Amino acid sequence: MQNLIATQVDDRKQAFGLTETQRELLPLAFGSFLDSVATATGRGTFYNSREEQAAAVEAAHHDLFDIDRDVYTAALMLPGVTDYSRQIGVRRLLQTTRDGGILPAEFEAAAMTLLVRGLPTQRMLKLFGMLRRDRVNNARTRRLILSEILGAGGLEFWAVKYREKLRVAMTHAWGRRTASILRSVLAKSPDERTEKETQIVRQNVTRFVRDDAAGRVEQCVRFVLGDETGATLGRLAAYRDAKSDFDRGAVLPPETMEGLRSRYHKDRTSAEVLELTKSQLTTGQKIAVQRKAEQSGVEVEFDPAKYDAVRLYVYTFEMGMTDEIRLALRNKAETAAAGLPVQFERVGVLIDASQSMIGHDTQARRPIATALALRDLLSATADDAVAITSDGRAIDSYELVEPSGDTSLAAGLVQLLKSDPDVVFVLSDGYENAPAGRFGETVAAVRRIGIHTPIHQFTPVFAAESQGVRTLSDSVVAMPVSKPEAIGLGLLKALIESDVERGVAALFGMTKVAGYLPAA
Repeated sequence: MQNLIATQVDDRKQAFGLTETQRELLPLAFGSFLDSVATATGRGTFYNSREEQAAAVEAAHHDLFDIDRDVYTAALMLPGVTDYSRQIGVRRLLQTTRDGGILPAEFEAAAMTLLVRGLPTQRMLKLFGMLRRDRVNNARTRRLILSEILGAGGLEFWAVKYREKLRVAMTHAWGRRTASILRSVLAKSPDERTEKETQIVRQNVTRFVRDDAAGRVEQCVRFVLGDETGATLGRLAAYRDAKSDFDRGAVLPPETMEGLRSRYHKDRTSAEVLELTKSQLTTGQKIAVQRKAEQSGVEVEFDPAKYDAVRLYVYTFEMGMTDEIRLALRNKAETAAAGLPVQFERVGVLIDASQSMIGHDTQARRPIATALALRDLLSATADDAVAITSDGRAIDSYELVEPSGDTSLAAGLVQLLKSDPDVVFVLSDGYENAPAGRFGETVAAVRRIGIHTPIHQFTPVFAAESQGVRTLSDSVVAMPVSKPEAIGLGLLKALIESDVERGVAALFGMTKVAGYLPAA
């Protein structure tokens, strides 16, 4: 399975040398870190509270960061790292001054920019709020906040949707005094400003934007800082006018218009807001509002092909499976499987369908949804696939499994091995309780009688008490996974545990770090 990771190492990558201490400490710390960044989301799980999860994740970040800052930064750039961990990582990098390291400072700056730009807008702004909360306000932080906000192509849309969050972030970067001065200066036309005022605007606003966008950005900043007079940009003017003319809100985000409705148009309904603004829904919102739209009698179309398989399964648990969604799931699984450099004749998949795979109330069945999406991918890698649940039920691909009862995977493993598969994949949160330890005993027993079929465990849940994902057997490596497309994270973990130098080289190759390394 390690062949799923491209591990060709050129001379530039080999220039990265590890000390003996790093070679000793990295495998364990990196494994715990990968487990956390692949599976932890900042929410509680069936067995852990949100606070327990957060403390364990912070510890995993701290340990790898202390061993090697460059490896830590590169690991944050891996595909499949959760937005939650990217936020923590950027905050940690900005909080501490860089001191040495084999990679140049521009690598870290470029990495942070990529990490921030990869976040959804709301999570990017939450990160900026975290920096304000933690009083992180050095030059790197100010430059990052202002360049990412002021240089954004969607700033006008953000201004009406995230007005307060933008105001807080920019005021943190500028300081309250400068923000107040900017509001006054931007109320003047460029021709009316003094030389000093022009310099203030250039230093704090326009140097972060293209010349042809300066006027638009200045107007957005003025609006965010609370001055709506003279707004001519479409959405800014619509926001102002929609206070008196409900229909002018058609170009506003639904949540923005809902706020205006509750304050200025109490005689109108939320259903009317949704009907008016549904064309402004983001891709994520279109699937999220389906229940509300159905109850309101508003038709909101969404294309299943635009969502990842895990999200589709979460939706299907709530709203039911359709032929269109099933086709989208099939296409996604077959496409992802075609990108893997492995094919099998016969695959066995064992799915933990116990109650704990529902997850925490805030997880919306995400653990079982991840397992089902991974089942589809792994089944698509074989000419023939057999998938069963922990209670021995055979299940087809692209179908739901409702979690219930205790975890007893040993009998299912024996049942799968009887079908003589090339490989067995176990998809579980790692908690076995009927009884605990039986799966490991069964693996040991089948090995003693000469059955050496490879067994691999993929786990979508971070266990705070273990500071990693839980393994069902000492002889089976538990690999973290948050979605089928990120299967390589778990395989990289296994590689680093077996060959740390080769694993670090693979990490740098996967995250395009090689161009920053010094020549050998």
